[in-house]
Amino acid sequence: MTGRWAVSWGVAMLVAAAFLIPAVASASASGAMSAQVRPATTVPPSPSPSLLWPCYDPRTLPPSTPPLTPPTAPGAPTVVQTANNYVTLRWGAASDPDGLACYQVYEDRNGTQAKVATFGPDVTQGTFTVSWPPTGTPSRIATLYVVAVDRWGADSPPSPTVQATIYNDLPPSPTPSPTPTYLDACHVSYHTYNWFGGMTAYVTISNTGSIPITWWRLTFAFPDSRQRLTNGWEAEWSQSGQMVNAAPLAYNRNIAPGGAVTLGFNGTNGGVDPAPTVFQLNGLICR
Repeated sequence: MTGRWAVSWGVAMLVAAAFLIPAVASASASGAMSAQVRPATTVPPSPSPSLLWPCYDPRTLPPSTPPLTPPTAPGAPTVVQTANNYVTLRWGAASDPDGLACYQVYEDRNGTQAKVATFGPDVTQGTFTVSWPPTGTPSRIATLYVVAVDRWGADSPPSPTVQATIYNDLPPSPTPSPTPTYLDACHVSYHTYNWFGGMTAYVTISNTGSIPITWWRLTFAFPDSRQRLTNGWEAEWSQSGQMVNAAPLAYNRNIAPGGAVTLGFNGTNGGVDPAPTVFQLNGLICR
């Protein structure tokens, strides 16, 4: 190859080399970079929004200094109902600019504060258990209040207190009295509706006398050990063994002459549901 064709060929080779050499160098550098092990980045875990943080037990506070803006105190709680040693409490919502994390229910036990329940930030009614009265003690009063906790772990002032009465169940008499004492001024009717394994019962206490019945307390025994009270209404219900107790609420504690109160409860029965045969009002048998 001679003349201008030789010159053209030589120029073309130089141009090609100018492109190829940087491309090879770039490919080599890229391969070396891809072979390097990059350091791992560790991200601190954040609490799940479904958990009541910082309301864990024991409580876990945030690492930074929280703003000193505690929530407002929850509204005065009220006892919705008690059944056995279960208490259903309702309270007014608290507020906090930092956002609420939870509500915590406490019991004041002679000056010692014991936490008995924790609920989510959007809950203003909940059911929980408290301790039974000591053995041999007819009842005890649980003094309860609510505290709100914000997302920084700041506690609100406590709500006003409310009292719930928890009753021990009265054991049946070991030997029936040969001459039982009757209360002629009362009558109790008992009706149940059954489904598979469960029941709903309605109990009506009628005052058939001429003077008011005040602060009544109804007791009766389930004939079958599989009959169990689960929850009730229009009274404070409790059960121990086969004995069932119902105490009045504030608005139905008195029964005027000729008047009546109707109570109810749900329960389980294992497929059998015989009706109680003896009802006592304030310790005396109703006819």
